[in-house]
Amino acid sequence: MNTTADGILVEQLKAGDRAASAALYQQYFPMVAIYVQQNSGNQADAEDIFQETLLVLLQQIQKPGFVLSSSLKTFVYAIARNLWCKRLRDNRVFLPGDDAIPEESCTAELFPEKPATDNINGWLDRITYNCKRILKALFFYQQPMALLARRMGWKNKHTADNQKYKCLQQLRKVATQR
Repeated sequence: MNTTADGILVEQLKAGDRAASAALYQQYFPMVAIYVQQNSGNQADAEDIFQETLLVLLQQIQKPGFVLSSSLKTFVYAIARNLWCKRLRDNRVFLPGDDAIPEESCTAELFPEKPATDNINGWLDRITYNCKRILKALFFYQQPMALLARRMGWKNKHTADNQKYKCLQQLRKVATQR
């Protein structure tokens, strides 16, 4: 599920671009800091773990044949979580009253729900066939609105925009239903 932005950032990191490192820090350090601080750490621990995370990330992306098979956010989080759990085990730092490392802090997932693609495909299955075709053409296949308007036989841009809006509303309604 590698996005284009993630791919560009990875390539910039491979090239040693300092701006890419700064962007990575700005985007992902808060997430790592929250995780570490919620699991017996402090701000200094979070900074240390994030620095180690960056080192591991850089080592991994420099390997020949490296392929980012998840989002960069998930990959960074997994590295940080593993490093923090290792530090807890190595230093035998436990939560008050616990006689072992809290298992949930080392096995908790960033996104415990189904992957977003499962949700989106499920939502698309629950909207009309016509809307499903329109939204897939626009967002999955990146077709220009003018081409889609011609293929669908719409008379003008206003009609095309109106159809897109109606389909997005239909998708939102399905997505918010439980």
